[in-house]
Amino acid sequence: SIRGTPTPRRSLGGLLAVATAASLLSPPREAKASLGETIENLFLYGPGGLANADKFEAKKSAAEGPSFRRIPTQFIAALGDPKANSGSGAQEWGLWRLDPGPRGVWLTDYPLLKKSGGVAPASWKFDPDDWWLEEHGLIMEKPDFPLSPGRYLVTGGRAVTTVLTVHPADAKGQMRWELDSGSLYDVTHLPCRSARYTPMNPGSSDASPSNARLRDFPVSPGAEMPAVEGFAKQDYAVLFVIGVESPRR
Repeated sequence: SIRGTPTPRRSLGGLLAVATAASLLSPPREAKASLGETIENLFLYGPGGLANADKFEAKKSAAEGPSFRRIPTQFIAALGDPKANSGSGAQEWGLWRLDPGPRGVWLTDYPLLKKSGGVAPASWKFDPDDWWLEEHGLIMEKPDFPLSPGRYLVTGGRAVTTVLTVHPADAKGQMRWELDSGSLYDVTHLPCRSARYTPMNPGSSDASPSNARLRDFPVSPGAEMPAVEGFAKQDYAVLFVIGVESPRR
C-alpha cells in the first residue's frame, strides 16, 4: 500500500510545555487564545515568535488597519527574488488549500501510482507532464493556479508575519505583489522545499519520476530541490497563509 507522510520534525511534547506556559503567562486579549491556538502559533511562529501574533492583533484592531479572519493554514507556491519586497509575476504563483504533504505519494510508490491510472489515494490525479515534489521525496498534487488577487496574512514560521497583497492582472496579464514588511525570503518556510518538474521531451518514455535519486532526500532547509533526469525543474518558495482579509462592514 502507499505510505503516509513523515512525522513532524518538531517535538509536540516540547511545544506543549511551552504552549502551556505561554497560555498561563501571556496577557489576555479580547478573547484569550486557547491552548490549541497557542500550540498552532508555536508551529507557525516558533517559541520566540508568539509576539508577532499579538502585534498583528493590535494592528488589525486599529481603525486604519486591515481586518483579517484566521483560516486553516494554506500554502502559497511563490516565485521571485528572495530579497525582494515586491515584484511582478504573481500570475505564476499557486495555492494549496490543503497541506499537500499528507496527501502525497512516495517516489518509491510511483509504480503503484502509475498502476492506479495516476489517481492518488487522496483522489488527486498525477500529471506526468507537470508534477511536483517535496523535500522528503513525496510526489504532490499541483497547487491551484493562479493565486487569486487579494490580501493574505503570511509567515515563514520564523521572525516575520506580514500582509501579502496580490493585485489583479494588468492589461498584459501581469499580477504585481507586495509585502507590508520583510522580504520574500523572510516569509518563506525554509524546511518546506518544493519544485515543479516538466519533461524536456514531452511524451518520452525515458522521463519518469523513477529517475529521481532517493539518496538526494530529505532535502536540507533552504536548499534547492534535486534535479531529475529528463525533466526541467523550477523551485518554488513556500509561504504559510494563516489569514485572509475580511470585507469591512
